[in-house]
Amino acid sequence: MEDIEFVDPEYVKGFNEGYTIRQHLPELADQLAEKVGDSMRSAGFKDGREQYILERERERYPKWLRSDRLSSLEEIEAKQREKDKDRDKDDRYPSQKHLLG
Repeated sequence: MEDIEFVDPEYVKGFNEGYTIRQHLPELADQLAEKVGDSMRSAGFKDGREQYILERERERYPKWLRSDRLSSLEEIEAKQREKDKDRDKDDRYPSQKHLLG
C-alpha cells in the first residue's frame, strides 16, 4: 500500500488563502505574511504566498528555460541519440577516398 502523508487541514486552508490573496492583493499578502504567527495555518499561508511568487517568476523565463520544457528537450535529445546508434557507420563517417587522391 502506498504511503499517504497526512496534511493538516489548517495548513491547507492557510496555503490556499496565501496563494489566492497574493494572486489578487499582493501588497496585502506581503503585509499579512509579516504579521501572522507560527501556527500551521500561518505556515501554510506563507508557503502558499511563496508558491504563487515562484510560479509567476517561472512564467517570466523563456520557454526553453522552463523545467517542463527542459524535460521535453531531454526526451528529444535522447530519441536523437537512439536514432544515431541505429545508423550505419558509413552514414556517420562519409568516405574520404576523394581526399586521399
